[in-house]
Amino acid sequence: MSESANLSPVDRNDVTYTISTQNVTYQNDAIEASLITDIIEGFAADPDDFIILDPSAPVGESSYIQACPAQDALNSIIVELRLNYADQSFKHYSYQTPDKGQVIRMFLNYWGLQKLPDWTHWTDITDQF
Repeated sequence: MSESANLSPVDRNDVTYTISTQNVTYQNDAIEASLITDIIEGFAADPDDFIILDPSAPVGESSYIQACPAQDALNSIIVELRLNYADQSFKHYSYQTPDKGQVIRMFLNYWGLQKLPDWTHWTDITDQF
C-alpha cells in the first residue's frame, strides 16, 4: 500500500479528526491520506510548520499525535504522542527521526487504522509540561 493510500471513513470507526497546522485547520471531511503526506513532506520547505492530528475520541489512550521539523542538519522530524489516563494523569513522549516515510506511516496508521506507533523506546518528556 502506498503512503498516500485512500482510507475510507468506514475504516475509522466513526472517529472524526481535526488536523491543525501553522496556517490552516482541516476538519474531518477534508482529511485524506494525501493531505497528511503533503503536510509532512512540506516540512522541508516550511521549517516553522507543524501537524497536530486530534481525534474526537482517544486512539488507545492517546489524545493526539503531533510532529514538527527538528531544524537539524538531517532534516529530522520530531513526533510527539500524548497519553491520557483515567486518573487524570498523562504521559508525553517524543521521538526524532530523519525518516519522513516512517512519520507519514505513523500518522496514516493513527488516522486510518486508529493504531498507535510503537512508543516503547521513545523519550518520556512529561516533565516538560
